[in-house]
Amino acid sequence: MSRETRDDDTLVNLSNKNSKRKERLKRWILPLVILSLTLSSVFLIAINKSQTEQRLGALGQETVKIIVGDEMVAQFNLDEVKVLPKVLIDEGLNTSNGREEVVFGGLLLKDVLDTTNFDYHQYNTVTYKAIDGYASPGTVAELDAGGVYLVYERNGIQNTDKTQGGTGPMEIVITGETFSLRNCKYLSEIYFE
Repeated sequence: MSRETRDDDTLVNLSNKNSKRKERLKRWILPLVILSLTLSSVFLIAINKSQTEQRLGALGQETVKIIVGDEMVAQFNLDEVKVLPKVLIDEGLNTSNGREEVVFGGLLLKDVLDTTNFDYHQYNTVTYKAIDGYASPGTVAELDAGGVYLVYERNGIQNTDKTQGGTGPMEIVITGETFSLRNCKYLSEIYFE
């Protein structure tokens, strides 16, 4: 056998080995992709479950936490808020059924914050976060201007929590908003930055 024939046979053998390796690799690619997607899904479901359990645990709680960074710096509850002088806010809301006039009962958020030992004036932005994860942005200047209310009543009826079909027990209402998209039902946390 000549050297050229041996080289050709070697190349054919190598080519056959490579194609067999490729076939084996192809057989494993799909199961490996499925396995990695499954493990990723399980991991993300576990994270989401713990966050959902925390949120559901907060349902019905009548406490709002004030948070800077990752640290809770103050809090207040519905009983503490209801001791303060209530104001009525007549605010029209655009709903899927048309414009609805609502009279909210509550007070200016800045008045509530003044009762805590937290000085929010050193920050620029504020985010109102609901139990269901909804977040509404705002500014401290807007809060100081007197257009941000913490409310606990609608049309004279105390807000109930989400499990009872309500919008509370406390919610943020920002006056002058055309579609009330920045209002925050089911208020649970207020973040300052």
